[in-house]
Amino acid sequence: MKMYSEWASLEQEIQCDTANQSVLHKFPAQVGRDVACAVVKPIAQNLSIAVSNSEQSNLNNTKDVRWVMEVLCFGLSLPLEEHESIRDCVNVYCEWLSALASPKPCVPKPVLEDPNPFAQVIVQHLLNLFVPRPKASIDLVRRQAVLCHRVLRTIQSVATESSILTRETWETLLKFLLAANDSLLSPPTEKDDVGLSSYDIGDHLCERVLSVLLEMWLLCCARCFPSPSLWKTFRVMCINWRHHEALVLQWHRVNHVLTCRLLRFMYGPDYPELQLSEEDAQLLPGEITNDCVAQSWFRFLHILQNPVDLCHPEIISQTPKFLHMALASETVVDPSQHECLRKLPYIFYKAMRGISVMVNAFLGIAQCVKGENMLSPANNRSLTAPSSPPGQRKSKGAFAAVTAPLTQRVSRSTTSVNTSSATSKLPSVAPSSTPGQLSLEGREPLATTRPHCNSILHLFGAWLFEAALAGVKLHPCHVNKGSQGRRANSFTETRPSSITLDGLQERLKHADNTYEAGRAEACGALCRIFCAHKTGEEILTVYLSRFYIIMYYGLQTDEENISGQVLSNILFNSCDLLRVDLVGVQILVPYILSALELVLSDLNPKFKPHDQIPVIELRKACIHLLLSMLSLPLHFKDLEIKDIVGFPDELPISQSFISLKVRMIELLLKALLKETDSSNTQLLLGGLMLAMQDLALCEEADQTTLQPAHDVPVTVDSDSHMDSFHQESLHFRHSSQSSTTAKELDTAHGLFGQATSLVCNRLMASWKSDLNTALAAMEVLCGLAKVHLNFPNTLMCKRTVKWICDFIVYQCSRPAPNHSRDLHSMIVAAFKSLTLWLVEHNGLLQDKECLHNVLEVVELGISGSKSQPGTPLIACKNRVVNSDSKLYAHWQRKVGETQTVSLKLEKESKSAHMKNRASDPPKFKGDKQLMPASMRVKDAAEAVLTCIIDQVGAFPPPCGPESLFSLLDEKALLKCARGSTSEDQPSQFRYFVLDNSIIIGLLEQPLGNVEDPLPTVTALIRGPFGRHAWTMQLRHSPRLKKVSSKAHLSDPGRPLPMNNVGVHHNIKQRYFPEVVDKVALTKADLSIPTMKSLVTEKDAVELDKLTGFIQAQERFENKIKDRVHQKMRITHYPNRQTECKPPSICHEFQTARLFLSHYGFLSLEALKEPSNSSVPPALVMLDTTNTGLYADLETLDGVPTRDIDTVHIFYVKTGQTTSEKILRNVTRKSHVQPQFLEFVHSLGWPVDVKKHAGWTGHVSTSWKTLELEDLEDDECPSGTGGSVYNGQSKVLYWADVSTEVAFVIPSPESYLMKSSSSECNADKSPATARKTPAPEATLMKPRFLSLDMDKPPGPGPLLTDSASVRLRKTGRNFSQLTGPDTKVFVVWLESFEDYETFPAADLVGVTSTGLDQQGTSGGMVTYREKDLFILFIHALQNGLFRLQLQGHTTKMSMAIPLVSGMVVSRRSLGTLVRQTAINICRRKTLESELYQPPHVRRKLKIQEIVKKYRSNVTEPEFYTALFQDVSV
Repeated sequence: MKMYSEWASLEQEIQCDTANQSVLHKFPAQVGRDVACAVVKPIAQNLSIAVSNSEQSNLNNTKDVRWVMEVLCFGLSLPLEEHESIRDCVNVYCEWLSALASPKPCVPKPVLEDPNPFAQVIVQHLLNLFVPRPKASIDLVRRQAVLCHRVLRTIQSVATESSILTRETWETLLKFLLAANDSLLSPPTEKDDVGLSSYDIGDHLCERVLSVLLEMWLLCCARCFPSPSLWKTFRVMCINWRHHEALVLQWHRVNHVLTCRLLRFMYGPDYPELQLSEEDAQLLPGEITNDCVAQSWFRFLHILQNPVDLCHPEIISQTPKFLHMALASETVVDPSQHECLRKLPYIFYKAMRGISVMVNAFLGIAQCVKGENMLSPANNRSLTAPSSPPGQRKSKGAFAAVTAPLTQRVSRSTTSVNTSSATSKLPSVAPSSTPGQLSLEGREPLATTRPHCNSILHLFGAWLFEAALAGVKLHPCHVNKGSQGRRANSFTETRPSSITLDGLQERLKHADNTYEAGRAEACGALCRIFCAHKTGEEILTVYLSRFYIIMYYGLQTDEENISGQVLSNILFNSCDLLRVDLVGVQILVPYILSALELVLSDLNPKFKPHDQIPVIELRKACIHLLLSMLSLPLHFKDLEIKDIVGFPDELPISQSFISLKVRMIELLLKALLKETDSSNTQLLLGGLMLAMQDLALCEEADQTTLQPAHDVPVTVDSDSHMDSFHQESLHFRHSSQSSTTAKELDTAHGLFGQATSLVCNRLMASWKSDLNTALAAMEVLCGLAKVHLNFPNTLMCKRTVKWICDFIVYQCSRPAPNHSRDLHSMIVAAFKSLTLWLVEHNGLLQDKECLHNVLEVVELGISGSKSQPGTPLIACKNRVVNSDSKLYAHWQRKVGETQTVSLKLEKESKSAHMKNRASDPPKFKGDKQLMPASMRVKDAAEAVLTCIIDQVGAFPPPCGPESLFSLLDEKALLKCARGSTSEDQPSQFRYFVLDNSIIIGLLEQPLGNVEDPLPTVTALIRGPFGRHAWTMQLRHSPRLKKVSSKAHLSDPGRPLPMNNVGVHHNIKQRYFPEVVDKVALTKADLSIPTMKSLVTEKDAVELDKLTGFIQAQERFENKIKDRVHQKMRITHYPNRQTECKPPSICHEFQTARLFLSHYGFLSLEALKEPSNSSVPPALVMLDTTNTGLYADLETLDGVPTRDIDTVHIFYVKTGQTTSEKILRNVTRKSHVQPQFLEFVHSLGWPVDVKKHAGWTGHVSTSWKTLELEDLEDDECPSGTGGSVYNGQSKVLYWADVSTEVAFVIPSPESYLMKSSSSECNADKSPATARKTPAPEATLMKPRFLSLDMDKPPGPGPLLTDSASVRLRKTGRNFSQLTGPDTKVFVVWLESFEDYETFPAADLVGVTSTGLDQQGTSGGMVTYREKDLFILFIHALQNGLFRLQLQGHTTKMSMAIPLVSGMVVSRRSLGTLVRQTAINICRRKTLESELYQPPHVRRKLKIQEIVKKYRSNVTEPEFYTALFQDVSV
């Protein structure tokens, strides 16, 4: 490095030092041996380790000590056969060295008085012990190693404990360790066997001598910082040892310890810590300062110079020892062919792995390196050395790194290519031990205070960039042929040469995957660095260009250049690559897409991925990449993508973003077809919904008018599509139908057909038993139902409804042991989806078959069985469905798999189908026993049935989507009633309850219709599904426009008499015909005696009296008759008394009685109490004298008929972490980005809270309307950033047939509203609404959703504050609100990194909806008990938007279509955010055991009212009350 350029290296001095030579070396060896053995033995016997009580040394002067030291120096160099003498010499010197720390009696007096000079000489002499002895036996080498270990321990102990070491002594110790390492590690390993069985002392001491060197060097840095010459010497000498794995491991061991300490004092104790082992944690001296740590860290980091040299044997072998070996050996010609260099791939991997760990540490990725710096087993590091030099050996093939099946296929088809390709290929070494499988879900977020990417690249970029191209065949355009610069050892040495590719022109002509493990680590580290790009951060262009070139080579998928480990590492670590606003990153999109196609097109990739990356996690990473690029084609459209490879002699290959659209969609469908993992499948389903929504909105914006030619009904058997789920799925054509496929997927119409078909098929084939996947599929189907197409695909809509019905039938028909809450949740979700499809495509019920299928499924859900027996669900499994699209040619060619699926379905449904046979007669409703799968299923089926009757074809209603029922109530109707002057006369209504579930309020007064006095009754019908107002008249003539009913009720008058009255005939009336008189009497006629024959004398008197009475009466009647005839002759014609006249018109009716009677509700049976049951009769009268009835009716009206959700929206500027600043952002338009306001207005339409009849985000202001006289026009100031929608005067509202959503943007005034509401009770309205400004431009509600159909669209009058504002309804009773209180936040981030510091807990207080005041135990719910989900949105520089989801993860919480990391276009952002928020809340309701559907809550409230206000009257009293007037 430049800091050492002016300093001389001490390498030559150390290697040529003669301080370890004794005078005895000048005599014959035998003489020296005899002297040494004779002198050392008595001295050793006097040591403390030899005797219990050692005596003082006899060496009292310096001259004697130095003479003995000359002998000991020679004794240390004796052959290993003289082991005892060598051991004695070691013992003597080790005891004498104790004078530096804790002196012993056996130490000579001169040494005790001045130990440093003697210690320096001793250390130099001990170097003789570390000199390898040739031709020594294994046993002797082991003994030598033991002695060396003792010396190292003694030196390390003395250096640690001593406080009197001088700088000269420290330098001598370091030089000694450098010389010992150089003596042991410089020579290449000669033997095949390594470790303790090796003949080479270096293998025995390699790890230990290196660890002592580095530990002592660290200790020296803390106590006496080494001189620059020593640092340079250390760095130069390490070059000779790099063929040892232990050097790299010990180097990283020290680097990691220093890095851990460095990060701690640079970024604080809260920065994610690098977890070390206990032994490594004690490696750093306690007294070392932070400045010393920084200096030492930087020097140790570059002590190996360029670690990328480890992938170049020709560089590693350019040392004197290797050259000497090559000259002396007869077998090795090239030093780079030495067998010890076969470990370089693994050493290179470990070097890159250590650098990768440090990169992760700087990025703030918490990790544990306890097992990283351990030597691998010897058998994993030893490989057979190649027999020929690089460039001359023939490899098995250019694609040898691929898995066996593909390799075999390639070898058969490309034999000539494989045999002719020559590469320099050392055997590839994979990591021997896998610390653990990697997972995307287990990744910790990056530290928010992490350094900039440029800073990390300044430190490690040069090495990583070069290592990422190890063994890569470069294109000529990427080789700088004119540059002659040398390769850089570090970035700080020469920055330009480290960035350009000038040193790579000497690379091999063919790809070489020998070092792909280390290359993969380098590529992965670079991907993590660039994916850590912060918002607004700038990265040097030279870094970006170099990175893109590396990505280009790493993403190669052709057989000659592919590297499985590199490709998998890049894909796994590049999930955020297209989400972080890297300049020009779109240039990589075609290459990333090709790599994704290689991975996602098949479950088993056609290459060998990294051992630590499971295939499922690799596919998940690829799916994330795919989700981040789905919006690019329609966003950039015809923008050209520059080619990263330029050839001067050829025209550049140009392609646009729009040309990749079909490939992306096709890949998405392929991946969804193949995927088996539940989590991955849900991600793909979210991507499918994104692609469909974006394409449909784009076509709608472009006003596409090309109608697809293939929307022709296919002639299929009516039941043929029932069997679509028996096959696994469809596969794609790649030959003759390629153009058709592109055309199909190029339009929203075609993609709609393929998406619905694929989702429904997979749902029935593979996802029906997986709760999360089935729910995600249903959410996609719900989203597809709402997609607007220019030309609806009617046939596919019909089939989708049939598929959903089949899914419900299958799930309901499963055996009883399989029924669980999760299963019923899937059925409920299916019924919800079915409802949306029927409402959005109301024409489907015009089809007889579709209507029959839907009603049959509803019947199954309600009763638990079907009335009409049908064919078994699996009866037609061998028939094939003709899809309405040509994309899928035929069913998947997996006959065995298909049969397995079919048999499984048959087995699971066998018991259910046995009870429905075709020969069975249909069962009627009264004959069936109600046994639904569960009450939840029954409730969901009832909701579908009511929706069919009330809403299909009629949604939105005339009053708009705010309310599904009538807005009229008793007070409104009484104002219109004839003769009514008071507003508070609800007692004029009669209230009846039908079947304990419907309350009917009957008003018998006409509603001001005095000109048409017909029998009129007005009914307010309150049921489980809402409130409806009906006015009915009893008419006997048709209603005409110009003819009133009075024309038919007036007296027409008597007709004029006729002059010709006819002939009058006098006819005598007879009881019997005249022919009777001619019939002769018989004896039988005389069987009845005459009266005269029976009368006695006594009876004759009585008979005469009776005869007189009769005659007198006859005379009286004749007299009266004559008198009447006489009077009639006198009376004028016509006689008014006898004239026929029509009756007078009746103005008083018991219309309540008529209504109940005509509709069949009034009968004797309906009034009878059921026996042995607590259920009230079918018809019950309520007591209207109890004033509490009307309050409960208002409470019932406050129970919603749909699910209600609330979404709170926040805007966070860069760096904001306090709630006050965040709320203040939306007060001004200039404080927010323009895209934010556009996004807000795409979520729903603005509504005035005081006019709005639906959900407003808080129960105190919901379902209330104001009288027109109470409304005042008020101008709202313009220029707000959305604070006008804070819920006090305006909100953003959206609703469909099943859900209401209020979008609220809290403002600083929300704190005031919070404080005022806390002082009031839950059932009271908050304080007077505050005036809030409105934006300049808002998206008004569509006209067809407005109450004023004839008025032009425009801003309506704004509500103002008024103390006298009269509300016609009260707020909702909290007792009716059961279920989870799910909070959904949408947070707009200017800086994406702020999502980690978003103060959600502080902002929960301003997001109260009134529902959160009901706890599970009746108390207040704390924040921790809430379910909070946050959708973070960040606007990218390219115009797209990045999404991040955050929330408590449960088994059903992963709602789609939006998922974390998805990149969404501007046009579809609002729609997808709204769908995701609704789906999140819907999943929480499915998961909650407290939740009850709205119609069930209303039904329970009705039953409660019946119990409280039922009139206990007898039947006569009931009928009497019907004929009585209602008391006023």
